[in-house]
Amino acid sequence: MNLNIELDISLNDKMVKSTVIDIFQFMIEFSKKIASAEPDIWYFCGDSQEEALEYKAFENGKPTSFFTDEYEISNIEGIWAGDDNALVMVSNGSGSVYRLNFDLRRVVSFSFDMLLDLISESAIKFNLIDIRVNTNGYSYHQRNVFPDKLPVGWMLYLNKKITQQQVPMAAQLIHIDNDKNHGTLIISTDHVFDGENKEDIKKANEIEIQLAGLGLLPLIREIYS
Repeated sequence: MNLNIELDISLNDKMVKSTVIDIFQFMIEFSKKIASAEPDIWYFCGDSQEEALEYKAFENGKPTSFFTDEYEISNIEGIWAGDDNALVMVSNGSGSVYRLNFDLRRVVSFSFDMLLDLISESAIKFNLIDIRVNTNGYSYHQRNVFPDKLPVGWMLYLNKKITQQQVPMAAQLIHIDNDKNHGTLIISTDHVFDGENKEDIKKANEIEIQLAGLGLLPLIREIYS
């Protein structure tokens, strides 16, 4: 199974290196817990694999001296560990909204509870705009209904309260209410969603149509504009 998790977050402060390091450490830790992925070394991206292997970002869970002392951050930051794990942090250019992308491939051992923990911890740590959880290329291959709106896929968190009456076809709704976020996590299926399975795709599509009809499914450009 290929697992993709995307978080859109709003940062009030100017992005500095210590913030980037803190966010990546958060992402690395949960990658380990969600998919039992425990690579010792995470590398920066490069023009080639040979070049990238020269620049270590994290080793044994800690930032390298190259990262802390020499590396200059930019609007797009990515680290990877082999062919199966990549973490990317992308700025919208204005410095306020950032997308955190977990790309975990060939996941064999998977913890659903840890995935929910990630979402819960993210809601405490960040000012969330949305969270998207998809598998097996659901959004990458554009299996969602509306190309200009957020996909539901397996899970979609929106920073607004949504009721079961509004989306009765959803398997589960989890409400999040804390100092930073007040919204709802929509879970489309009560089993591990398969982005290649026709029935799972149909269920996610039904929820997307329902949310769009109620004016609750945001346009992507509204988030990144």
